Amino acid sequence: MSRTPEEPAHAEGAAAQRGEQPTGPARAALAALAFESAPTGLAVLDATGRERAANQQWAALLGPGPDTPDGFVWTERLPAAVRDAARATVEHARSQGRGAVAGRLLAVPTGAAGGRTLLLNVRATATPGLCVAEVDEVTEEVAERRLQLRLALEIASMAAWSIDLATGEDRWFAGSDELFGLRSQRSHIRDQLLAAFAPEHQDTIAPTFARAALDGDGVFGTRFAMTDDAGRRRWMRVDARVHQLGRPPHRWLIGVTRDITDETTRRSALEERLAAEAERSAQIEEVATALLSASTAGDVASAVTDRFHQGLGAIGALVLIPENGLLRPLATSGAGARAGEAMDGLPVDSAVPASQVIRNGVPYFVRSHEEFRALSEGDPYDLLAVTAARSWAMLPLWRGDRLPGALILGYAEQHSFRPEERTLLLALAGLTGQALERSALVQQRIDLAQAVQHVLMPEELPQLPGLRLAARYTPAGDGIAVGGDWYDAFLLPDGRYGLSIGDVEGHDVQAAATMGPVRTALRAYAQTEPSPGQVLAATNELLCALGGSYFATCTYLVIDPARNMLSAATAGHVPGILGHTDGATRLLAPPPGPPLGVLPSADYPTVQHSLATVCCLVLLTDGLVEGPQIDLDAGLALACETVGAHRHSDPEVLAAALLRASRLTGHLDDASLLAARWDPPGG
Repeated sequence: MSRTPEEPAHAEGAAAQRGEQPTGPARAALAALAFESAPTGLAVLDATGRERAANQQWAALLGPGPDTPDGFVWTERLPAAVRDAARATVEHARSQGRGAVAGRLLAVPTGAAGGRTLLLNVRATATPGLCVAEVDEVTEEVAERRLQLRLALEIASMAAWSIDLATGEDRWFAGSDELFGLRSQRSHIRDQLLAAFAPEHQDTIAPTFARAALDGDGVFGTRFAMTDDAGRRRWMRVDARVHQLGRPPHRWLIGVTRDITDETTRRSALEERLAAEAERSAQIEEVATALLSASTAGDVASAVTDRFHQGLGAIGALVLIPENGLLRPLATSGAGARAGEAMDGLPVDSAVPASQVIRNGVPYFVRSHEEFRALSEGDPYDLLAVTAARSWAMLPLWRGDRLPGALILGYAEQHSFRPEERTLLLALAGLTGQALERSALVQQRIDLAQAVQHVLMPEELPQLPGLRLAARYTPAGDGIAVGGDWYDAFLLPDGRYGLSIGDVEGHDVQAAATMGPVRTALRAYAQTEPSPGQVLAATNELLCALGGSYFATCTYLVIDPARNMLSAATAGHVPGILGHTDGATRLLAPPPGPPLGVLPSADYPTVQHSLATVCCLVLLTDGLVEGPQIDLDAGLALACETVGAHRHSDPEVLAAALLRASRLTGHLDDASLLAARWDPPGG
């Protein structure tokens, strides 16, 4: 088959000069020229094995065929000894479908002088039934190596290629469109790849190859994402090296490409799984830490509701406790909230699985709705209708040798509960039970502390003309320790008003026991001693004489409503605050004497202030204005600001505002305050 490509080639050149892609006859002519001038024999075969087209090299290598007007079966060019093998190669490629490649060595006998070894490669095309066959003469050893390499590349899902760095010409030895899933012509595979690169790699791949071409040392590798003709996102790995080839030698980039989509997907899935496991481990650690540090029932409930179900992959958690023969939710989170509402008030002796856990102390790992119905005798309370969970872990909460309740975790999908997971859940349930046991003991201590404090504090504040009072006491941050803070207010025999506030060092029963006598002694001495300094001095003498190891700070002041004057003295205590009608505030800070019970015969200077412009005053302890998050000066400034803003408010409102402000300190100490609104009679 001869071709005369001059005119089409000229047309093609003109199109190229205009920057246009060849179309129509020009493109067909170029394809025909490439077909004819190929260095190997090429032929297009139909489903019957007839030659539809063949170039001159094909005939030169295989010999002439019979002269028939309708064409002939291509194997008629071959000696009979190799026809079956050649036909089988074509059939194999065709049976595998588009893009499949089959190869075979054909030892062609040529008589007594020996024979030739031909390498036959067949590729099935996109058109059903058609194949493109290629044949070349090689030594048997070279042909064998080429077939072995091609087979290895196909098994490894790799493509081998080379690029002439001087001309840009690319050659594909194996793979190419089979590997990349691109359907266009084989000769345009590089252009297709460039167009198929993922957008984030469009601007990085070309510079990578350019650097390799310039450096030329060692093997370089890179990976990229692409989208094939089927719309699938694929990941490829390229490894290449620059070699000097040809005569004269010039630089070629020789490389291989392999599909790493599955590997990348597996790695990404593994990384996501490891990240999820790490996050889950951290959450479980938080759960365990929260439960170990929980000291009240509220802390336990917070640990369960805030952290528990997220750390275990559940969609909800519920803690149920028995109360007077009925189920009561202690804590809920996520999907457990609706379940808690549905089970609230159900009998403990009912067939509900959670009730059975509480009664029997045996965990249930319920993997499906069917198992739930089997356990609950058909779900008589219709609990499945109010939950999104499909599986449950129902765990007994042991407190010592008794069962205080059950922990229930719900899961969105059917859950298998592997042995190691069951062990973890039971361990965390054990921590929850222990935390509930501790919380019960702590609550008993809190109740005792509050009872002791209540007995030692004044039962009620007195009604004093022109002076409205409000008091607050908050226990230490752990809510357990009995504190030594006190406040007091009383009417003196001469019609003046006495106000005191103090703090015994320490947080135990002994500190509280010391606080009671000190407050009582101060009130007793105030009945006879005229000035605050003398009252503090007498109280100090008594405390030193008792010989205890405790000391106390204190501020005592006297309001004289007849003179509209205030006198005060302090034993190393936190300053009080005076609020004026114009919004100004002033610290009530007499020259301090030493704390009570430290130095016998100590002096406590007394100072006086006019109350003419004072509308409110506040006495407080350091727990209200000092803590881990704020120092004393900043705390006093914050308290002064609060007093100024609420100077005309009812003392109950002022006291509440001061307590809210004190939360910023993060204090762990107990705290007391005495707030007064001064509205003198006839003023």
